[in-house]
Amino acid sequence: MKEMQDKSKILYKTIGKLVNKIRQEKGIRYIDFCYGNDIPTSTYDYIVNASTQASFYNIARIIKALGLNFEEFGALLDKNLPQEYWNEED
Repeated sequence: MKEMQDKSKILYKTIGKLVNKIRQEKGIRYIDFCYGNDIPTSTYDYIVNASTQASFYNIARIIKALGLNFEEFGALLDKNLPQEYWNEED
């Protein structure tokens, strides 16, 4: 069970880092991104900082606001997850 919690933490941290990186690469200021896409800054902060498990709905909203679809984001996520995430010990 602990390993699954560790994997969840790795996943959420990677999602948060990736979301923030993509936003910055697009040159969109944090506040403009949130207000322009009707995303509460607290929701964005929770996702980027992985301080709580974000809902799939909120992650989906942010992916769409970044101009990506799930396939594109999934491919980027796959490239950014550390190798140990894929260990078979679930």
